[in-house]
Amino acid sequence: MRKRKKFKSFHETYKLITFALTVAMIYPNPRTEKYRIIYILFTALVVGSIAPLALAIFIDMYKCWREDDIINIIRHSTVVGPFLGGLFKMVLMFHKRVQAKQIMDEITRDHLLYNDFSEKYKEIARAGIHNSQRFSEKWWAVTVIFCVMTFPVMAISLNFYNHTFKSEPTKYMIHDLRLPNTEAELRFKSPYFELIFVYMVYCSFLYVVNFIGYDGFFGLSINHACIKMEMYCAALEDAFKADEGEVFGRVVGVIKEQCRMFRYIELIQDTFNIWLGIIFIATMIQICTCLYHITEGYGFDLRYLIFVTGAVIHIYLPCRYAAKLKVMSLETSNKIYCSGWEQVDDQRVRRLIMFMIARTQITVEITAFGMLAFDMELFVSILQSSYSMFTLLRS
Repeated sequence: MRKRKKFKSFHETYKLITFALTVAMIYPNPRTEKYRIIYILFTALVVGSIAPLALAIFIDMYKCWREDDIINIIRHSTVVGPFLGGLFKMVLMFHKRVQAKQIMDEITRDHLLYNDFSEKYKEIARAGIHNSQRFSEKWWAVTVIFCVMTFPVMAISLNFYNHTFKSEPTKYMIHDLRLPNTEAELRFKSPYFELIFVYMVYCSFLYVVNFIGYDGFFGLSINHACIKMEMYCAALEDAFKADEGEVFGRVVGVIKEQCRMFRYIELIQDTFNIWLGIIFIATMIQICTCLYHITEGYGFDLRYLIFVTGAVIHIYLPCRYAAKLKVMSLETSNKIYCSGWEQVDDQRVRRLIMFMIARTQITVEITAFGMLAFDMELFVSILQSSYSMFTLLRS
């Protein structure tokens, strides 16, 4: 018989997310805080060193504005906006490093405890962890890599094909950018073309790392909250099957876990509150501008079609996770009511169950900016608003 794997700490269980957070220098490890501060300062120096490139982008956008060239303005903003958002995540994670570390410590604490539980609870944990590893980690990483790396891969493929099979090859940039106050064709001459091409490959890698780590961490955190709910509901059922003298103590233990779960959700809310608000606004604009570029741009562009698909998935997943948590929290009231409390005559236990049910009937929501609840209704609303903005742009 194959030996079951033991439950391990956060960084050992979710290695891909840990790697992405570490490479992006946003892993909340107190021992590396001084290095993360140095890295942020180093990043500021790097951004300052590419100020001529950033200035060229804004100058080009200004020229496009004067020429009523909305297509190129949207093209620039679609690519530059998310990259700057990745740098903002670095600052935001440093600001919320204590809360993020507490989330990881809580996940590690629970995982290690699962090793001493019975097989019934281990199966609940395995199913939840497998779901997180499959969707919040692996498939999310594949989605980000596919959406982002389409730009450099297509540019490399087109350059290779043109230089191999054409006598007068055409050069393709990852993101086309005109040099200010120069001829348009100068951007395809050496060494400008090669230097910018390599730099944009680096930007793509940084984009991938930031979005895999930070956004994936949110999904893992929500899924673990759902595991905690299933665990204490199962523990309550078993408590009522115990000896009469043990029931009260075991129910109190379940209540402590329930309170711990609510504190854990508050940590998630505090850690990702600002980020959820930013992606709500940014993704709505992103979907709108990508659709406009695809339909009104210079011919069909597969890269932006894939990119808009990624943007939809990017806002769908937080809404889906938050909706899952909301539904699960409401289901726990039914599970607690059906746990078998009527078989116990101890009035203390019955009063505790009333309070447990009343607490679970209060809807658990993950909000953006502390006021905008994330759920599937919000996802539909975002798509409708994006389409309304898109039709306004077209008119």
